Amino acid sequence: MRWRPLLLFLPAAVFTGMVLARHAAAAESVAARIRDDARLQQAVETARERFLASQTFDRLDVTVLLATADGGWLRGSVGGDRPWYPASCVKLGFAIAAIHWCAERSLAPDCLDAAVLPMLQDSDNVATGEVVDAISGAKNGAADGTDFEAWLARRLYTENLLQGHGLLGAQRLFNKTYPTNSGEMPVDLERLALERHGRNSMTADCSALLMLAVVTGEFGEAATEYLRSRLRRPLISRNSAMGGGFPEGTVFESKVGDAYDTLAEIVHAELPDGRRLIIAAYSNGRDPEGPDEQDLTALAGFARLLLDQPGVQSPDVHRTGND
Repeated sequence: MRWRPLLLFLPAAVFTGMVLARHAAAAESVAARIRDDARLQQAVETARERFLASQTFDRLDVTVLLATADGGWLRGSVGGDRPWYPASCVKLGFAIAAIHWCAERSLAPDCLDAAVLPMLQDSDNVATGEVVDAISGAKNGAADGTDFEAWLARRLYTENLLQGHGLLGAQRLFNKTYPTNSGEMPVDLERLALERHGRNSMTADCSALLMLAVVTGEFGEAATEYLRSRLRRPLISRNSAMGGGFPEGTVFESKVGDAYDTLAEIVHAELPDGRRLIIAAYSNGRDPEGPDEQDLTALAGFARLLLDQPGVQSPDVHRTGND
């Protein structure tokens, strides 16, 4: 989908929306599965350094989670807490909100599939706008004569949900991706919200945690099955940046993002040898002066280097963590 380079120049803003209460138990159920691991950390650092040495771009923040045989996940990260404009990676959050919206109405997880499917598989911006409108119940309209704060509170549906599960952190998952169902560029209430609330922002750490929540059933087993089916794609795809770095036979599920200079992807992969990884990577590997449609496969080299590192072993090797 096409993007418009206006969001870079609109000011950030103060969080003005209401958020749900934080559910500590829900947050612990996801984050408590993770422990930092020195061998995986070294693997991430080495792969990243070797990869960037051969690239024309110079920024890559990445978080890697590696599943262990005992049901835990090891973590290695470089720059994982740095915020990025996430481009279409934000759609993973909107998809989670969509299945929650369906559940609130005692409907199947695919009740909004007509829009969620193209949003996830093809990164369709118009479909994304339809999802945002549906889950928030707050379509765009003229700002004059509208209770903006009430409208904004409804538009914060996705952020409120993630906050309640301990998954939001300092991220912002709020704005549509343009051009969208409400226009080529933000206008009226959507423009005012962008100016006051700020543009979308994600980090590698929280992105990896978000994917972990999806694939480990944080939102219910039916939701997990549905979302994974919609995120699954061939290794070589217009909508993947890292898939080409994985071996044939890998079950590959991801959401890519590319806009301005951002090239990013959030991946869950099950390899033929039994390894299971989550990788969230944000780079400046996209040419901001290039065409709307670009080759997005640049991060495959990083994935390939990472998988070859000694610290990225089979689950049995990491059964006891750092010992």
